[in-house]
Amino acid sequence: MEYLELELLTDKIVCYRYYPEGGGEYGIVSLMRKTGKVIYDKDCPDFASMYRSQAVFRIIDYNETGEFPKKATVMWY
Repeated sequence: MEYLELELLTDKIVCYRYYPEGGGEYGIVSLMRKTGKVIYDKDCPDFASMYRSQAVFRIIDYNETGEFPKKATVMWY
């Protein structure tokens, strides 16, 4: 489980912070909206890469729908 928080949204890029396990540590992931290129701006080294991957999957979904919530909870099993 992690929380996402929208940091930046323009016609070119969307950027979210992800908070693994809802904690104080966070990573930052950006997506170039037109090309789909993912940029890992800040990693969260104390947590597995699955948190970063889950954030990317969700941001890609947001880009496809065009709806970008300011805050979201991501859960998986």
